[in-house]
Amino acid sequence: MRKSLFTILLSALLMAPSAASARDFKASFSNDNAEKAIAILEAATGYDFVCKKEIVNGVKRKIDGTYTASSLKDLLNEVVRSGMGLDYEVVDNMVILRLPSSEQTGTSQHRITGTVTDENGDPLPGAHVYIAGTKTGTATDLDGHFSIFAPTGGGKNLIVSFVGMKPFEIAIHKDTKPHLNIKMLTNYSMMDEVVVTGYQEVKKEKMTGSVATISSDKLNERYMPNILNNLEGRVAGLSTYGGKPVIRGVGTLYGETNPLLVVDGLPIEGKIEDLNPYDIESVNVLKDAAAAAIYGARAANGIIVITTKDAKKQGKIDIDFSANVTWYENRNVDYHDNFYMNAAEHVEAESKYWEYYFFNSGGKIVNPIESTTADIIKGYNVTRLKHAYWQFAKGDITRQQLDTTKARLSQNNYAQDVADNMFHRQVIQQYNLSLRNKSDKARNNLVINYKYDNTGLYNHKQDWLNVSYKGSLDVAKWLTATFSFNGIFANKQEYGATSFYTQIYDPFCQEPYYPYYDENGNDRLHYFNYGNDYGQFTIQDGITDMAVKFRDEARQDVKNTRRQEMRYHADLLFKVLPGLTANAQFIYEVSDLNERHHATEESYAAREIKNMFAKKNNDGTIGYMTPENGGFLQTSHTQGDFWTARGQLNYSRTLFDKHDITVIAGMEFRSTRTRGDKTLILGYDEQLQNSSTHTVDIGSLNDMWTAPYWQNGGYSVYASSPVIRDGIGLIKEVTHRYASGYFNATYTYDERYNAFGSFRKDYADVYGLNAKYRGKPLWSVGAGWNIHKEDFMHDLTWINFLKLRYSYGVTGNIYQGATSYMTASSGSINRDTKAPMGSVSSPANPNLRWEQNRTHNAGLDFSFLGYRLRGSLDYYRKEGKDIFGNKLLDPTTGFSSMNANVACILNHGLELTLGYDWFRPSGRNDFSWTTNMTFTYNKNKVTYVENPVTSATGLIRTPYKTDYPVNAMWAYRFAKIDDRPGHEGVNLYYTDTGATTEEAIFLSADALAFVGHSDPSTIIALDNQMRWKGFSFGFTAAYYGGHQMFARPHTMRYSNNWFGTIDIMYLNAWTPEKPTDIPGLGQYSNPTMLASDADTSTNNVYNADFIKIRNITFGYDFPKSILSKVGVNNCSLRFQINDPKAVWTRNNAGVDPETLGIRNQSSYVVGLNLNL
Repeated sequence: MRKSLFTILLSALLMAPSAASARDFKASFSNDNAEKAIAILEAATGYDFVCKKEIVNGVKRKIDGTYTASSLKDLLNEVVRSGMGLDYEVVDNMVILRLPSSEQTGTSQHRITGTVTDENGDPLPGAHVYIAGTKTGTATDLDGHFSIFAPTGGGKNLIVSFVGMKPFEIAIHKDTKPHLNIKMLTNYSMMDEVVVTGYQEVKKEKMTGSVATISSDKLNERYMPNILNNLEGRVAGLSTYGGKPVIRGVGTLYGETNPLLVVDGLPIEGKIEDLNPYDIESVNVLKDAAAAAIYGARAANGIIVITTKDAKKQGKIDIDFSANVTWYENRNVDYHDNFYMNAAEHVEAESKYWEYYFFNSGGKIVNPIESTTADIIKGYNVTRLKHAYWQFAKGDITRQQLDTTKARLSQNNYAQDVADNMFHRQVIQQYNLSLRNKSDKARNNLVINYKYDNTGLYNHKQDWLNVSYKGSLDVAKWLTATFSFNGIFANKQEYGATSFYTQIYDPFCQEPYYPYYDENGNDRLHYFNYGNDYGQFTIQDGITDMAVKFRDEARQDVKNTRRQEMRYHADLLFKVLPGLTANAQFIYEVSDLNERHHATEESYAAREIKNMFAKKNNDGTIGYMTPENGGFLQTSHTQGDFWTARGQLNYSRTLFDKHDITVIAGMEFRSTRTRGDKTLILGYDEQLQNSSTHTVDIGSLNDMWTAPYWQNGGYSVYASSPVIRDGIGLIKEVTHRYASGYFNATYTYDERYNAFGSFRKDYADVYGLNAKYRGKPLWSVGAGWNIHKEDFMHDLTWINFLKLRYSYGVTGNIYQGATSYMTASSGSINRDTKAPMGSVSSPANPNLRWEQNRTHNAGLDFSFLGYRLRGSLDYYRKEGKDIFGNKLLDPTTGFSSMNANVACILNHGLELTLGYDWFRPSGRNDFSWTTNMTFTYNKNKVTYVENPVTSATGLIRTPYKTDYPVNAMWAYRFAKIDDRPGHEGVNLYYTDTGATTEEAIFLSADALAFVGHSDPSTIIALDNQMRWKGFSFGFTAAYYGGHQMFARPHTMRYSNNWFGTIDIMYLNAWTPEKPTDIPGLGQYSNPTMLASDADTSTNNVYNADFIKIRNITFGYDFPKSILSKVGVNNCSLRFQINDPKAVWTRNNAGVDPETLGIRNQSSYVVGLNLNL
């Protein structure tokens, strides 16, 4: 199917140039001046007309009458040449107007030819080339070539101009070369000139809102498979900390915090990590209300607007191919690096306790040999070291043999053995092929991206195919049609992992000295919870042994996930009248997620189910309530359908030369629906295609709390298989519908003063029980002043751009977990009646309404010193009102709480973006160096909230409290280590009265201490890019600070609990001879059953500030002089290092603040890019 789809798309792309057929042109004029006539021509032809303002103003002729022509050339000859007395040249979809060439006047002249390119050597078609002080001018062709006649006497300058580039000027004299190679440099004032909001494109000089724009050139400086990671450090105000994108702080307690994602003009339901990073032309991040309010109730968290690439080169198929291979460091499983005792240290520490336990307790330990014997016989997990001491205590081995066993165990390295067998080096391969074509009336783009990831785990893998097509056609002079689709086909294979106890990929789940191999060097049979291998444990009759070999288990329990995401987007643009257009857009998305979990009869999960539901018959035989043979097959299918439709009118005109008006108005409708189902086949044999689910009473199995027969150490096993409880049934359907109407307008006077206003009203089906709150009006206003346009600034030539702006507005947010109606959940079964059962989950709240954020923003945009220094400065104050939370109710209502608008949140902060060109190149061989910096400061607090929790544990889980940050951190106040007899080595915590207790879980919220917040308040990023003779070097560094973290908790261990790993801090554990703040271990670890392991305690709070180099990039661009000989336009190589070790961390615990443990693995990338 995929091959057929590819063939169809490729054929369509190659045939597209012929799709645009010839058509008639007609234009009517009514004694119009040149400016109005040009606007009429633009509307009649669909072409963009470019001309210097002084030339247009110099045309005194009026154009009148109706002109009809069978070709564009004929129409332009009649209107432009004959009517206006101007000359013209057509380049791509652009008509360049100029004064008649002196070539036609007979003036003495000589020919000059040349080629115009950008900094990278790419040709610039349509560049305006003219001789200063004359009427001679021309434009470059598709390959950037030009030919022009200059006066023979010399003394004139040749000038080249191109949109977005700095004008190039050279003196013409007798020694001027007959062929010029002209390299134009980017005009940084134009880099961000056009801001794409999704609803419209706005010149930056007209923007009153706060917007950050990142071009594809900036994105291409470093390779990131996820576009979100590529935005880190490029957008002031955007935090990607912890992999969660947040713009200008968290503004909700329970609602959505992710920014809205817009692709090619319409919001999508897909994830940002699914976007093809090779197919992005620009990213615009809308941060304040003036920029984002047009999106209404989805704008409170900011907007990320993605524009995909479009064909630019006309008359040929433009081919781009990219390949990147990323390999990661092997996972670091060193015990000390992961803050654990190694095998020798663990053996020494544990041995001290068993010496005490078996020989030196002074009677405190009763019958240690007998109790250990009972544990071994019952199949309990007993450590190897305890077993050796038990043998020694019984007299089965000597002290020398015990010491030999300890020495052997001390040499083991369980984590490394697991890594050798279950891990391998992670490698990600990503390939991208794009085919683009452009003709006079059609543009076509086909992009195919494939990514493969071996995940670094045994028998795991995933791949990802992204196919997209975008095409547009000028159907008529008044109509342009655009259609695109994007398909994502992803597959993932992983371990099924249905039981908590099968930790086959966890290198730290066993003691570091635990032997991975048996005495013969083969993989050992591992017991996780049921049984041991000491030879004295007897398995119950009819019960299957639960031991596993890791690699076998990984192959016997496999989950495959297939995901397909399809997105179809259609857009019709109608050119109604000069300055007035209308467009209709529709986007339809379908998501399809299929999971297939197959566990064979030999898998741990299948054996667990069989044992769990075994029973003893009346005759003493063992029977099974599930099939005795075979494994299981569990499948899940989830489907989503989403669509958005929009109709919009656009009007843009300049009146009387100084009054620029832009207005848009429209309506938008949106619908979302998700649903699914789950099936379960028991007794499944994939090879024989057998099953016996029909013999099983699933309802009876769900009613069981404990296994009827199977026991572990004399106690019935808890019947809690997720395969049985959750493996069959419906995934409940969820449907939502939304509607909105909107309007915005921008007025600019004399290119200096901007005024902006927008209004939108949203409706959603989650509200409306009270008609007053069915629709939410959301609006914004803004003003801007282009100071550099003022007359008094003309002498300040070092100021190239200076704009002051202010905006205020209201945006909204939706919490899908709440509705104004009384809601009930269904789908469960009554245990007694076996009938379907529903329960009321929340009461009606007719006053429930939208969350809203009111944002003030004051900003300054600037460019100085020939655009060498550029940046922006913003201050904002974002106040959240009507924030959702839980409101405490009178218990007599039948409900303890309900969703209500009970909170307010304030975010305010400062953002600074700076860029500076230390060295600017004039050619490939020159050295260039550019530095960009972003600074973000955000202070966040809850100004009002009704939080019904009163317990300490409740406040830690939901940390919302008036006058504290949204993600506040609350901690038990550590007092000391208890030294009372029978309680030695136990953590003590202060109560709200100042007393101390071991039982922290019973403390009230008043006993807690506020210790900080988990969100960084300050983010600084620094990006440097250098080039010389085709070589490039760059690096990005980031600072996150002002926040705290909980790490390496001082967890109390029961005295005989030596299972798994132990934090290395316990080498300094409390003893009477050496009292410390580390809980006691072994003999001095005596917590009561009610004592708390307070992971959130004041003695494990650390500052989380850090500085990291995010990536270091080396590159080389091959010379075009060499590439052109082999038919290649561009070829570049890249080597990149990601996430090297942190430069600096503020905490003294040695942990990485982003992982709360060992740092992320570094990765290395080799990349190739070709353009043909």
